[in-house]
Amino acid sequence: VKEVATGVTIATETAVEGVKEISIASATATGQALADAKKNEELLEIQRQRQQLQSQLDAEIQRQIRDDISKTFEERIQANEELAKILDNQLKEEKAIADEKVRIAKLELDTNADNIKLQEKYQKALLEQVDIDERIAGQRSEQLTNTNALIKEQSDAITELALIGKNDRQLEIEELDQWYKQKSELAIK
Repeated sequence: VKEVATGVTIATETAVEGVKEISIASATATGQALADAKKNEELLEIQRQRQQLQSQLDAEIQRQIRDDISKTFEERIQANEELAKILDNQLKEEKAIADEKVRIAKLELDTNADNIKLQEKYQKALLEQVDIDERIAGQRSEQLTNTNALIKEQSDAITELALIGKNDRQLEIEELDQWYKQKSELAIK
């Protein structure tokens, strides 16, 4: 019995020492990862702001082209399509940065789950992800609305051009044809 008790004691002491070594190594690695993450977090925020402002500038240039009635319909529609690409790219890049910020906040929170400040920081990082989705969705909605408006504007211009240079009888027939097309489109909708 004494030998078994001594064996258990030795095994327990060996296990405790092993756990201490693992815990110290793990804590050191976690601490280093956390320090690196905190450094990167500040750089990420600056990078996100720069990327957001550059995307907003690029998008505004495309909006100006799209809304310039002196441009051709083709140029305006192309600018609106380019705006959609800019918004897609902006969403992808901002989400990647926000996801990394969530990962960093989660890493910090995992080291001290009871810390209210860290819980708040993690929740704010999650909120930033939702904010990006909402902001880009609003801009995308405006872009899609303008797609339909440009198509309608182009259709109206074509309709008006079809009436130029026609005599009274031809105008009457063209107007009836256009009226019929409008009613058909309305019925389809």
